[in-house]
Amino acid sequence: MQFFVQSAQTLAAAPFSLGFACRQGDVPSGSNLASNDARLQVQVRNRWPDGSLKFALLSGELALEAGKLVGIRMNKSGQQATGQAIALADLKRTGAQVEIACGAFGTATWRDADWDSPFQTWVSGPVMSSWVFRKPVGTDAHLTAWLELRLYASGALELLPWVENGYLRVAGPTNKAASYSFSINGTQRFAAAIDLKHHQRTPLLRGNALSYWLGADPQISLRHDALYLQASELVPSYFARMQPTATALARLSSSYEPLQAGDFRYDGDSMASSGYQEAIGLLPQHDVCYLVSDVDTTFGAVVRNGFSAGRYPTHYRDEATQRPLRFSQHPNLVIANGSGFKDNGSSTRNLVTPAISGSLPPTWDVAHSPSVGFMAYLLTGRWYFMEEVQFAATANYLGNGDNALLREGALGIVKTSVQAWQTRSCAWNWRSLAQALCVTPDDDASGLRAELARCIEANIAHFHGRYVAQPNNPFGWILPGETYENTLQFGACWQQDFVTAAFGYALGMGLPISTQAQKDLGSFFAWKAQSVVRRLGERSGFWYVNGAPFLMSISPAAVPDYAGGRGPWYSSDAEVYAATYAKPPTWLGSTEGRLAAEFMPGERAMWGNLMPALAYAVRHGAPGALSAYNRVQAASNWPALRDAFGVNPVWGVRPLLQQPAWLQGQGLHRWIEIPGTSGAGGSAIDAFSGMAYNENSNEILIAAAGGHTDAADNRVVSLRLTDDAPKWQQRMASSAEFQRDVAYYLDGKPSSRHIYQSMHYVPQVNRLIHFGLRAAYGAALNFAKVDAFNLDTNTWDPPGTWTDAPVGEYGACVVRATGELWTTNLKRWSPRTRAFDAPVTQRSRELVRWPMAHDSRRNQLFVLQWGDGQGSDGQLAMQASRVPLSGNQQFSVSFRSSPALTQWLAEKPTYAAMDYDPDNDRFLFYSGQGSAAGRVYAIQPGEGSEPWDMSLLAIAPGLTPVAVRDSGVHNRFRYVPALKGFVLLVRRDANLYFLRTA
Repeated sequence: MQFFVQSAQTLAAAPFSLGFACRQGDVPSGSNLASNDARLQVQVRNRWPDGSLKFALLSGELALEAGKLVGIRMNKSGQQATGQAIALADLKRTGAQVEIACGAFGTATWRDADWDSPFQTWVSGPVMSSWVFRKPVGTDAHLTAWLELRLYASGALELLPWVENGYLRVAGPTNKAASYSFSINGTQRFAAAIDLKHHQRTPLLRGNALSYWLGADPQISLRHDALYLQASELVPSYFARMQPTATALARLSSSYEPLQAGDFRYDGDSMASSGYQEAIGLLPQHDVCYLVSDVDTTFGAVVRNGFSAGRYPTHYRDEATQRPLRFSQHPNLVIANGSGFKDNGSSTRNLVTPAISGSLPPTWDVAHSPSVGFMAYLLTGRWYFMEEVQFAATANYLGNGDNALLREGALGIVKTSVQAWQTRSCAWNWRSLAQALCVTPDDDASGLRAELARCIEANIAHFHGRYVAQPNNPFGWILPGETYENTLQFGACWQQDFVTAAFGYALGMGLPISTQAQKDLGSFFAWKAQSVVRRLGERSGFWYVNGAPFLMSISPAAVPDYAGGRGPWYSSDAEVYAATYAKPPTWLGSTEGRLAAEFMPGERAMWGNLMPALAYAVRHGAPGALSAYNRVQAASNWPALRDAFGVNPVWGVRPLLQQPAWLQGQGLHRWIEIPGTSGAGGSAIDAFSGMAYNENSNEILIAAAGGHTDAADNRVVSLRLTDDAPKWQQRMASSAEFQRDVAYYLDGKPSSRHIYQSMHYVPQVNRLIHFGLRAAYGAALNFAKVDAFNLDTNTWDPPGTWTDAPVGEYGACVVRATGELWTTNLKRWSPRTRAFDAPVTQRSRELVRWPMAHDSRRNQLFVLQWGDGQGSDGQLAMQASRVPLSGNQQFSVSFRSSPALTQWLAEKPTYAAMDYDPDNDRFLFYSGQGSAAGRVYAIQPGEGSEPWDMSLLAIAPGLTPVAVRDSGVHNRFRYVPALKGFVLLVRRDANLYFLRTA
């Protein structure tokens, strides 16, 4: 667990605050999240159902050098910052005098005794305390001025001011056009003419600043570990890794003006626009960009777009509580016509919000609505953004009719209603509800958390009761909320996919609901997932190549009965397929292994729309989902779709977890043999050769293994580990003729070699790459060549395509998040520049060869080897060192005495393997030779210069792998994120083994 802090200037006490999401179980109940790198204050906001930390607001102050990125590593055993909490008296001592002027409407000021009465104490702690203040503007019944303040121990004071024009039932809502300004201690920091329309709000900011400071702006920039944030499941996981030059990144908002559209790009600035729109999805594209790129500007873009959400008329604050409304207090209230809410319903008791006058804001359309404020809250922990998420969910409630066919009064049901509440409205309404409950703190005293939880549980009861508890269609279709050609016989399967994805997303979020509700949600999702799974089948059913139509039919009736579940329904997938394509479209595919229809971002690009649904079906283990997913990924034109996600990443959701048939029901820390996986595809893997692993496709990859006098064969093979019955596949046959002592055979293909640990898959360039050629076929000559195999075309790039490696350097380890390759002598290769450099300038005495692995929580390399890793060169002792990637220095690592350390030293392992286990924050080391077969060393990193710990992993009784040959295992013991465990390729004549670790 880590994050990064940077400033453009040197600071003795740089203040920072950020939100931080933890994966379930990482910080168990009773443990603290702490850091040795900074005095860290942790304000817990939410916990997972098992009591472990889910989300917290972290604050600290630390010394920073100008321009230097500092990693803050966290652990679960340290002490949090202690001391007396910063109080309102401390705020008064700053002498701050703040003014928000709103033209003729009036002015709100805070000074002296005004600081004694905050509206909300948001944070209280010894490093940072935060308060929210509000004041009405003059005598206006609607216009309100707000402040969110953060005061740090050093005296640094951060301010976020905004104005809001949105009450629930106060008469006469209209626009408030005026000259607005914001001043601190008499100095004007902001001034602009703003036409603040009804139920809008906006921060009083412009330019690139994200807040104000009482003194000089410390210019702090923050960066989360995006892969870890995705692993928390509070956001989806994505395929894409965007290049810094990507157009989508260049277009992100780099400044803010009040009420700007920002990156909410809808055609004609109309949310109701049809077709592909960047903002629609589980998260909008501007938020996804933060998760799939390493560009620093994406943090500011997320925050600015969180501010831009204020332009939509969704901010209905209950004047009785000064908070977003509670459903139980307004069971029959509905948004009035003409209020900028598309497709608003009616009230059974004629209770509507007051009529609007004046100019109108952009219309909010639930059917095309984006997630607003959610990612900004996860990154910043700001109260402002928490409320933005809540406002969206409560506005959706108000816009829905209160009758029994719609939201059912205060229950807030998001169910579809034909021609009244669309299928996609159900999806995005549910997503916003789940996000609102997710961000509302466990200790919320306003009653909103309880209201949202009741609403979520009522929805689960409705969907489970209608579609699972009683017989219904077997195809996972909820009642469509729209008709095509005035009939329900055909429906939009892509809208069903939105619903599937939204419920799958919510299922992984660990919402604070009852055990029974969580169980029923899982049951409903397993049923709902069939709407995507069953149309990705074999040719005899619903043929997957045509699995992305615009419309399809699951019933022969014009108006099938969904409410009672009686249908009638077709009896098989084959019947559904025949009915759907009774009139074949021009694009209908006829080739096995090639996906038909339009790819992104076209208006009919349904393959993109279905991927989130399919990803969550796989992640939650829906029957048939993994096989369906593997069919799609195996298609010849899958790379085109994958690459489209690199340009438009919003729909490129991938499954966080997968569970093939061979893994189901298997326990932890038990060796599992995977049947039918021996042979290594014919590769000479026993000739001092390792393997690579493609985490995007979950494939083991071997290319040109052999070399010296062992084998001239340079074939390329792969095995997809997530198949129910994995089999080796040949991607490229061996060269027909071989030449000795050359880097390339006459056909241009790289010659066979001892791979050792030099071959790696780099997702950023989608290549399997050999970094250096050691022991080529023949007399074992070495060549400083870098060669890459294109997995999309199953061809080698021509010789000379890639810059040579430094002489004597060979690949050792790839950093998963960045694709950077580190060599056996600590040189670095970048996928951005495609060149090598030497950033480590201060070396310790330890040798570096292999095995080497990357500790993602501490962002450091770790090398552990006996002697030179090969048992020779006269350095016969443990060589253990670490290299923090934020610096330029190699450090020695020592170990506390333990039986495991004694065993390791006695074993003197050579040609061994090691990888980092992020689920348990440890390295697992394996040599497996002789009596060491099956023995796994667990290495727990220490903090700073403290000694590390080594233990023997307790393996459950049962199977033991066969022994590794004297030529070693190299990197054939690898962590597999999708399976949460380690795969082991012992030798060519043995099956693969697997060890579940989480």
